[in-house]
This record gives sequence, structure tokens and C-alpha cells, in this order.
Amino acid sequence: MVRVETEALPLALFLALAVLFAVLGVVLLVRPGRAAAFFADEDARRPFRPRDARALGAVFALGGGVLAAVGVVRLIAVLSGG
Repeated sequence: MVRVETEALPLALFLALAVLFAVLGVVLLVRPGRAAAFFADEDARRPFRPRDARALGAVFALGGGVLAAVGVVRLIAVLSGG
């Protein structure tokens, strides 16, 4: 049997990290030009374009949202004793 205290903190940290990933994705989606400038590398084969930033933002927003949902469900299950 697992105690609630041993699982609640790691799940809360997982949830916080998932939300941060989702927020990063939304920022990349909202400001693709600035994100492309931030991630630009002079030595790259081709420049990091706003289109690339939007695609990366979509991946982070969707993945972070799914991970956050899984974290919330698991945290509720642990805190309810299930």
C-alpha cells in the first residue's frame, strides 16, 4: 500500500512541469516571430522560421496539455485514496 504523502508531491511536481510545457507551447504559438529569433542559430543549415516555432509550439501545447490532464486524474485518484 502506498501512502498519499509519498505520491502527492511527485505528482504535483509532474503536474507543474506539464503545465509549464503547455504554457511554453502557447507562448510559441502566440509569438512565433520572437520565438524563431530566440531559437535562431547562425551555424544552422537553415534558419529557424516562425513556421517552425508554431509547429514546435503546437507539439508542446498539446503534449503539455495531455500530460497535465493525466497528472490531474492521477493526483485526484491518489488523494481520494484509490
